[in-house]
Amino acid sequence: MIKLFTFHPEHFDNNGDQGNIEVLRFELERAGVKHGKSKTVEAAEFVLIGDASRAAMRHYAEELRGLLPSVRNRMSAGHPTLLAGSSYEFFASELGLTAEKMPRKSEFVSGEYFGYRNTELDLPIVHRKGLFVATSLFGPFLAKNPSYLSDLLRGLGVQSELDPVKLEWIEKIREISAG
Repeated sequence: MIKLFTFHPEHFDNNGDQGNIEVLRFELERAGVKHGKSKTVEAAEFVLIGDASRAAMRHYAEELRGLLPSVRNRMSAGHPTLLAGSSYEFFASELGLTAEKMPRKSEFVSGEYFGYRNTELDLPIVHRKGLFVATSLFGPFLAKNPSYLSDLLRGLGVQSELDPVKLEWIEKIREISAG
């Protein structure tokens, strides 16, 4: 059984980041793979810490600091993890990244990774080590980045191909957004 952990989904979903859990669940069900919730980061095969409001980040700051060793370990090992938006910014220094203020960027990004970002920090758009991803791109990253989703599924031991029709839709969305 593959265990999924998401940190306070009711508050860490500013831009639909919890959609990542739904995409992963859908693909696991499609492949006939049993999955369930994990109560801890340490017991999970996949971890999501989504984007949250400033108020939620302040409220949960101590709990997030308590996750620092686990997040560091997951990154070092390249374990399947997705940190998005404000959570990426919160953990950036622990990931060995330095962030400087810059003029706010609110834009679609396409290339190797696709999505929308709204930030005033000059962090890399995507910081990846193995299956560990920290990103300033919001929302259902897995739905918009099928190459990473395929890597993630293989890394979780899932033998499944993504639906070709959905891959076409994603490509059309990328083309429209880039143009």
